[in-house]
Amino acid sequence: MQEQAMVTDALNSINNGIKSLSDMITQTDNQELRQTLQQMRNQSETCQYELYTIAKSKNYYQPAKQVSQQEIADVKNTINSIVSQ
Repeated sequence: MQEQAMVTDALNSINNGIKSLSDMITQTDNQELRQTLQQMRNQSETCQYELYTIAKSKNYYQPAKQVSQQEIADVKNTINSIVSQ
């Protein structure tokens, strides 16, 4: 397997793990378990960002183009209008 494919595969796996941890956090009532899961998620996010940085530096990953402040404001307004309904 080529390095780029391995890095992409690892990033996808970490991302899926983060999503699973987030789901578990929202579904647990036990505070000790919740804190442990949050720590695991935080560590996974740090690992994901480090690997993402490596992938980006090797041109294995091209992030989406930057959005304008107006586009950000539009999304915030849309979310706020949905939440306030």
